[in-house]
Amino acid sequence: MLKLLTPFLTSLAAGEVGLAIGKAKRSAIFMAIIAILAAIGVFFLLIAAYIMLAERHGEMRASLILAGCAFGMAILVYVIMKISVAMARSRQRDRAKIETSTLLTIAALAAAPAVLRSRALLMLAVPIVAFGGLSLLTRKKTRRPDKSDMPSAGDGI
Repeated sequence: MLKLLTPFLTSLAAGEVGLAIGKAKRSAIFMAIIAILAAIGVFFLLIAAYIMLAERHGEMRASLILAGCAFGMAILVYVIMKISVAMARSRQRDRAKIETSTLLTIAALAAAPAVLRSRALLMLAVPIVAFGGLSLLTRKKTRRPDKSDMPSAGDGI
């Protein structure tokens, strides 16, 4: 029966993959055009800013002001990147904990029939399950403090 469905399933999967690849190509082309036009716009904006600053403050100060702004923006983007990487790592760590817990639960459920058939293993499993349940019930949950828990500057007044 599965042999009869194989050509149908592969053509369905190939069609979906082909559509996704086509959509990705179109998006990449449009994003490249948008990036080129945005770069041209930023270039002319910098030229206009330089001309305006050069008329007001002189050429050297205009160059220094634009360079300082560029370095400041680069530092800001770097800090944002580091914060987003830290948040992604935290989410990955949480996801890994959940996956590990899920895999252990599935393994326990898969081993349950064999344990329940054997009288000796059943006698060993009862205290282990009780201890595991007790440890899950007594585990302290750590939580991040809310902003309402933190004192504000005006609380001491």
